[in-house]
Amino acid sequence: MKQILILEDNDLTRNKLVRLMDTMEQEVGVFAFSNQEEALGCALTHKIDLYLVDIILCPKARNDFSGIRFVEKIRECPSCATAEVVFITSLAGLEIDLLHRVHCYDYIEKPIDEERITRLVDEILTRGEKTSKLPERIYFRNDGITYPIDVEEIRYVVHQSRMLFIYTGTECIEVPNLPLKRFLSQVRDSVFLSPLKGTAVNIAYIDSIDYVNQYIYIKEITEPISMGSVMKKRFRKEYEAYVKRGY
Repeated sequence: MKQILILEDNDLTRNKLVRLMDTMEQEVGVFAFSNQEEALGCALTHKIDLYLVDIILCPKARNDFSGIRFVEKIRECPSCATAEVVFITSLAGLEIDLLHRVHCYDYIEKPIDEERITRLVDEILTRGEKTSKLPERIYFRNDGITYPIDVEEIRYVVHQSRMLFIYTGTECIEVPNLPLKRFLSQVRDSVFLSPLKGTAVNIAYIDSIDYVNQYIYIKEITEPISMGSVMKKRFRKEYEAYVKRGY
């Protein structure tokens, strides 16, 4: 059963959303809150598939965007980061910034269009059943902004001087204060192996390996990756085991 968390300060809007979720064709579990702390506690203890979040949770506060801050908090938690987010907003012109800043799936304008939101929720909750597999995605923060990245696009990563360098086929993304171990703990589907301390390679992109000269050649990457003498034996054993399993 899919689970939805609603965070909306207005009682009428929140109750309306709960009622609409109860009319969905597929069975869903619904958690509804007006308080951010209670909602965050629920998010950390339950597997939430979709968040419906009002941007302005404290309308009496000046320049309130507490709904955005709530989503940024859950994006910091690996167990929460993969869920989709739909913002509820009455702020014209802010939506495009939201889509890039915290990677929300979409937004709903107030007053709520019942047909649109039920169609949108059904699209989100059933798309995993209609596709073979959705891209694995992780989130990281830089300069106070949350960014998404598809793990399958990552060729290899290097941690150096408290900075994680993420190499894709087209760019190098620098993420401060993200240890390699923490990055690897967030990866579920892809396989990264370490040929050298502070380095991890996505084995899906390994083109060839020169064990004599201790180099790994990565697809679409010009420079080879060095292999450490100490870690070479373990790397080779783990890599060949995956190859035998047809990875």
